[in-house]
Amino acid sequence: MIREPRSEFVGRRRELDALADALERSRLITLTGVGGVGKTRLAVRLANAHARRTSTNVYFVGLDAVSDPRRVVAAIAQSLPFGDLSAREPLEFVVDVLSDETALLVLDNCEHVIDAAASVVDELLDALPSLTVVATSRRRLDVDGEQVFPVPPLGTETAGDEPAEAVELLVARARAADAGFELSPADQAVAAQLCHALDGLPLAIELAAGRLRTLSVADLARRLSQRFTLLRAGSRAPVSRQRTLRAVVDWSHELCTPPERALWAALSVFAGPFDLPAAAAVAGGDEAATVETLEQLIDQSLVEADRETGRFHLLETIRGYGRDRAEESGEQHDLVRRHLEYYRGLARLARTHWYGPAQRRILAGQRADRAELDAALRTAAASDTDIALELFSDLRYHWAVGGFLSEGRRWSRRLLRLTGGSAERRTPALLVATWICLLQGALDEARTHLDEARSLLPSLSRADQEQCEVELRRWSGTRALFAGEGDLAREELSRSIRLARSLGRPEEALLAQFQLTVALVQGEVHDTLGPAREALRHATEIGERWIRSLSLWAMGLALYADGELDQAERHAREALALEEGIDDPVGDCLVLELLSWIDAARSPTERTAVLLGAARAWWRRIDSGIAVHGPQMLAQHDRCVAVVRQRLGEEAFQRLSAVGERLSPAEAAAFAGAPGRPAAGLSARESEVAAGVHEGLSNREIAERLVLSVRTVDTHVQRILGKLGFTSRAQIAAWYRSTLVSVP
Repeated sequence: MIREPRSEFVGRRRELDALADALERSRLITLTGVGGVGKTRLAVRLANAHARRTSTNVYFVGLDAVSDPRRVVAAIAQSLPFGDLSAREPLEFVVDVLSDETALLVLDNCEHVIDAAASVVDELLDALPSLTVVATSRRRLDVDGEQVFPVPPLGTETAGDEPAEAVELLVARARAADAGFELSPADQAVAAQLCHALDGLPLAIELAAGRLRTLSVADLARRLSQRFTLLRAGSRAPVSRQRTLRAVVDWSHELCTPPERALWAALSVFAGPFDLPAAAAVAGGDEAATVETLEQLIDQSLVEADRETGRFHLLETIRGYGRDRAEESGEQHDLVRRHLEYYRGLARLARTHWYGPAQRRILAGQRADRAELDAALRTAAASDTDIALELFSDLRYHWAVGGFLSEGRRWSRRLLRLTGGSAERRTPALLVATWICLLQGALDEARTHLDEARSLLPSLSRADQEQCEVELRRWSGTRALFAGEGDLAREELSRSIRLARSLGRPEEALLAQFQLTVALVQGEVHDTLGPAREALRHATEIGERWIRSLSLWAMGLALYADGELDQAERHAREALALEEGIDDPVGDCLVLELLSWIDAARSPTERTAVLLGAARAWWRRIDSGIAVHGPQMLAQHDRCVAVVRQRLGEEAFQRLSAVGERLSPAEAAAFAGAPGRPAAGLSARESEVAAGVHEGLSNREIAERLVLSVRTVDTHVQRILGKLGFTSRAQIAAWYRSTLVSVP
């Protein structure tokens, strides 16, 4: 489901009914209309209603921040699970991910990249017969089969006892700002006139409603009418709705105090949602003063606040208006500079405070700030090569752990081509680029980066040389490990560990330590657990989670190699639990692989195939694979697949692997640990409900089939989840498919 604003959705019943019917006939619907008419919100409500009715997967693609038409298909790819991690052509990735599912894409704000959006939609509809697209745009896409739906303004005329939709919206937003607001009978007609003057545009009405905390409806209508009269003077042409909206925004701007106008201009520099510290930094003030002014802008509906996340967002029209004002006043350059400096500082703190208890908060913040980090990199790349290289390097964990490998690799290629950078900034950037390449299996590209970094070491200060040497040896050892060069891997990783410790930087040894255990396992030497155990001990002492997870996985691998299967599984499951909130996709995939090998070593079952399917799907989504981690790891994987295929047969293996492909890593691991047969304790009725979930039916559809109330089915589903230890319907479906369906 697509997340919707929590403010009340008002009206649009006729439009939603008509659009629902249109979705039955057309695979491409374009909602057109002027800015502020409510296209986006209507499209999202339509998509979610369709998803609930049909069990279709829905994805939202916001194109408002896409300035380069060539990035349209990349934006679509990034809206899909793990799309940011793919190194393939974005169009190929999208087709691959959506080829096996019924999906609906909402493409929002297409007008400024209309040709590119139309071309991509045309290709996707041809390649994916089960795909439906709902687009919003001020212009039609002009694609074959397109159903254009002009979104009208909200109605301003009453219908019987029902208030006009526009008035209903005005009252709803006024009450949201002031719970005590009431529209008296005497003000009903005035409110209708006010909404009519605003042409029923939702954005204009919401802007006007923000003033009802301080003005009466009559005062608001009078002042707004005077403003419109002034704007229309001297024009012979009819006033368009877009000019009316501009008038409302102009009017709101004039009613703002100077501090409110200044903050509005400052906030317009953000590409996406932002938090209070960022707003204060870009505005150039302290948080106390900023929050007071920000609240005023929120009250006037100029800024949207998400109380759950603590972040703020400007509507596209409001942001564009503020940016125009900033450029007119000559402030834009300073605002962009402060924006860059703020996110440089955040990235630097993320790097220096990474090894500690803040990891989940760091990654969550960088994921939320992704649009701003990209904007800051673009600013730096256009102005200062050293700053751009430094920012890229400081974002190393965002790229390699946070799930943005492909994005980081694209930035590395772009920035390393820039001229004018110093060796002090270029060398760390080369080492970060090496890490990214290794995680995507680009060993030759990684070697090239290592060679250049090695050649630059003599030109660095002694302190920088030593620090870069730690990383250079670490990634050289990793490259050797992934290439199957065991002796060189053990030598280089050991040298990196010793050097980090000699410099008093034990945290910089952690990555090499868990990898050294892997290298020792593959070399079949004694005491393989030692390096990973030491990494786990130190990581635990400093409150770190990521290395703890990877160390537990490495120890699980060593225990598996020694035949200690129960201990190996315990370590693997603990590793996955520590991953919660970090969500390192590479680590998740490695744990899935190990769990499948352990399961096969005991006795290959349907569950082994499900685990292998889950691992295969997630490896594919990040354009990587177990082969990236070395020939010995691949050989172990191949042996596991062979024995499971032999045990189950090819048809059952493929069927059950497909079940696993629909599960997330956490779901797959939980699934593998749940009871395995109908004797798990489901009642006959619960088994019938589970069958309906497996068929993709909604709770309402299951209730109709079994002649039960929806509430009763809801209760049965919750009991099934509890009995099986699951957290999602997908796990129930997979469990049913791999157990009950396979029972003779």
